[in-house]
Amino acid sequence: MSQGPDDPAEEELPTSLEDAADLLYGVGREEFIGVRDAMVKEVRQAGDRELAKDIAALRKPSVAAWVANRLAREYPDEVEALEELGSSLRDAQSKLEGDALRQLSRQRHGLINALVERGRRIAREEAVRLGDQSVRELERTIGAALADPAAARALAGGQLAGGMEAGPGLGDGGISAALGGPASGARPARRDRPSRPSHRRPDRRPQRPRPPAEEIDRDDTDRDDTDLDDTDLDDTADIRDDQETREREERDRADQERRRAEQEERERRRREERERREREERERAEKAAREARERADALAEQAREASEAADTATQEAEDADATVSDLRARLDAAEEARRAAWDRADTAARERDTRRREADRAREDADTAERHARTLGVRT
Repeated sequence: MSQGPDDPAEEELPTSLEDAADLLYGVGREEFIGVRDAMVKEVRQAGDRELAKDIAALRKPSVAAWVANRLAREYPDEVEALEELGSSLRDAQSKLEGDALRQLSRQRHGLINALVERGRRIAREEAVRLGDQSVRELERTIGAALADPAAARALAGGQLAGGMEAGPGLGDGGISAALGGPASGARPARRDRPSRPSHRRPDRRPQRPRPPAEEIDRDDTDRDDTDLDDTDLDDTADIRDDQETREREERDRADQERRRAEQEERERRRREERERREREERERAEKAAREARERADALAEQAREASEAADTATQEAEDADATVSDLRARLDAAEEARRAAWDRADTAARERDTRRREADRAREDADTAERHARTLGVRT
């Protein structure tokens, strides 16, 4: 890989995802993307495309996760002590040892607060804004490490990309989701080789002194809300930084409230617009239903009238058929009477002709008889 501006020599390429993740999650948070992309490019150029793909998938840590990774590197003893303290707490809870549980609970609160204060100081020194939400995420992550040995080992590995939270949803899935790299335990000792190209390497920072045990074990009521070191209480620069940080956080909270109010107003307007559209659509649907019902009723009335007209026409046709049948019968009878009358007329005409012929013959016979009689009278 190409060497950085402060590196005395060029560093060898990582040969495993573990090495790459250990380096990346130790650089400055704003350097993460640039260092990762450069590493991916050079590993790919070296021919290991599968490793380059895995490195490219490493996620940039959240602010709280970045601070937790720095704590794992700069205060490894305190971070690794979380697993032992958590085990002692669980043992005391199972045995219902009240005094031991109270003592261990004070140690728990003291250790969490001590690590959070160290995280605040690291963020200030690196000009990283650690807001209230990030502080709560850091506290939840440390609390998860106390509650679950696997979470404690994940925190000690220094390769978190997100926060962890104790509870039923933690488990292996929650821990895996929080991990950015493959680390599952305390960070191994760093190899003796040149550092990766970075303007600020967290692992190159001087080891911070571990506070006395009695300072960690002290009850929260006896601790100040500022840093644990007395020298820092007198450091006006830190006080000024704290004030500026609080002011920034107040401004951020105000901005968040304003954005939330604007978002709620937009949501309200969208909801009202959606309800208006739904109301109009419902009214249109009801109107269309009424019109369809009216059309259906009108068509039903027309069908009823047509049915009545059809029934009337059918009755008229049946009556006409009856009349035609009657007239046809009467016509047939009249035709039969006509034929019979004609037959009688023909018979009467024949009878008349016969009688006329007989009458003619009788008159002829009478005329002959009269002539014969006159003839006889003349002779006498």
